[in-house]
Amino acid sequence: MKATLFVAAGLSASLLLAQPTLAQNASNTMMKSMQSGMNQMMSMKMTGDPDHDFAMMMKVHHQGAVEMADLEIKQGSDARTKALATTIKAGNQREIKEFDQFINNHKPMATSSKMGQGSMNMMDKGKPSMTGKTDHDFASMMIQHHQQAIDMSEAFLKKGKTTTMKTIANSIIKQQTKEIAELKNLEVSLKG
Repeated sequence: MKATLFVAAGLSASLLLAQPTLAQNASNTMMKSMQSGMNQMMSMKMTGDPDHDFAMMMKVHHQGAVEMADLEIKQGSDARTKALATTIKAGNQREIKEFDQFINNHKPMATSSKMGQGSMNMMDKGKPSMTGKTDHDFASMMIQHHQQAIDMSEAFLKKGKTTTMKTIANSIIKQQTKEIAELKNLEVSLKG
């Protein structure tokens, strides 16, 4: 009986001590997802068509947001943050389908667009404030991730040609600006 109690106490202590590690692992995985998406976008072969290139890059960018949201949904503990992650995931998945449809139906028209180069410069701006707490780190990283999408969308609107992609870019700016405000509030409330 004593051995069983010691084992149970040991397991409980191990689980309590592992909590920060699990959160740090989730935060590290989210950071790796952001980095992987940036690497994919940097290695993309651009067509020179700003609409096509924007759709390709933003599809990858959105996939990163979906992966980060999945981690928050699975490993986060704050109900507000998990609810926002669910909303972010659904919106990004819907737009990924729109990007896929556009890419599959649009024949790239090569121009002198440098859409990819300018967008990559935007990726290096800002640094999330990491605490090792899944909910806080999700909010902090998603603020940066959303700001990058907004910056890419604004840059695209100066060069874009199709109504479809301009509509999506404007939608990204509007929705993600709103979500950044929510994420900033969460980031502050979850820091302590």
